[in-house]
Amino acid sequence: MINIKKIAVFSILILLTSCGYTPLLNSNNSDFYIGNLTLNGDRQINNYISTNLKKYKNKKENAKIYDIEITSEYIKNITNKDNSGNPKNYNITTKVNIKILSDGAAEKIRDLKRSFSFSAQNKKITENQIESDNKKNLSKLLAQDIIFLLRNQ
Repeated sequence: MINIKKIAVFSILILLTSCGYTPLLNSNNSDFYIGNLTLNGDRQINNYISTNLKKYKNKKENAKIYDIEITSEYIKNITNKDNSGNPKNYNITTKVNIKILSDGAAEKIRDLKRSFSFSAQNKKITENQIESDNKKNLSKLLAQDIIFLLRNQ
């Protein structure tokens, strides 16, 4: 019985390592680059997105050129209050409107949205830190979504 388990584990290991799988977003072989990036809206979100898209701004030979205009919006809502009217839970939403222009192709417009909910903290500094960290994480996810859109154009 032990030999069968060893053979099964060994064969699964061989199949997974030799199948040629590479993660889509980690691949450095992109066939595009971002020529002109215009950012409007929330400055902090725009800075995070720009930082994550920076490696795609390098010019490459025989690659598609995309000009992108991004308009971002950040919304923080109170979703739940206690009996005295103090907030118990928050929902933060990051919205991005993307206009993609490429060589000779029609303009494509996409709306992307990411949300996160968290509970209110006793200390405002802790709550602000949680909000800031999640704002950064949501912006990173939106940048990955933008890269995915560009790769699949």
